[in-house]
Amino acid sequence: MSKNALITGAGSGIGFAIAGALLGRGWNVAICGRNEAKIERASARLAGASPRGNGSIHAAAVEASDPTAVKRWVAKARERFGPPDLLVNNAGVGAWGDIGSFPDEAWDQVMAVNLKGAFLCTREVLPFMRAKGGGYIVNISSLAGKKGMAGISAYSASKFGLIGFTQCLNAEEKGNNIRATAICPGYVATPMSAGARVPAADMIQPEDIAATVLYLLDLSPKVLIQEVVIERIGA
Repeated sequence: MSKNALITGAGSGIGFAIAGALLGRGWNVAICGRNEAKIERASARLAGASPRGNGSIHAAAVEASDPTAVKRWVAKARERFGPPDLLVNNAGVGAWGDIGSFPDEAWDQVMAVNLKGAFLCTREVLPFMRAKGGGYIVNISSLAGKKGMAGISAYSASKFGLIGFTQCLNAEEKGNNIRATAICPGYVATPMSAGARVPAADMIQPEDIAATVLYLLDLSPKVLIQEVVIERIGA
């Protein structure tokens, strides 16, 4: 029987790579992103690259911080594929600047997408995972969620929060066979890292994060890894 995954922020980068890896294993994958044209292009690329006989894909334009949109997306994916086995909360935005001059609107947007979005998607899938007898939730955090640095207060706070959210989720759902892991990578070669001081060729690749997700899924259901920290050599 095929397994079913939902992945936010899958129009490119980490989410796109995870979707491709799961499709290659025969999973059914529902992806979403804020930009309709971008997520449709991603869906077409993934469908074209997936070997015949492997999993199916469903794509939708969804703002992860919108409760109504999230509810509709999860319901549509469940209607098409069945209850989810995996949720990957990957949708994220960044905004940079010193705390003393950081605008309210930018702070609110980072928290809404990076943290509230993960909460909304998780809350929506939990009843279905419980009814199915278990599931896995992967939250894409960051090294910025382990150590604060100047100029990234909103992003860092949201990623610290995502780690705490993961820990609370595990404490609450351990009796329901639902596990959660926060993956905390350093610089990953994605559009968000454009202009960083690290050359893209020296960064962690999205496929490395996808391989980490596959590794977690291959573990015994009795094994829980709450956090995975991924750093590049020479960091």
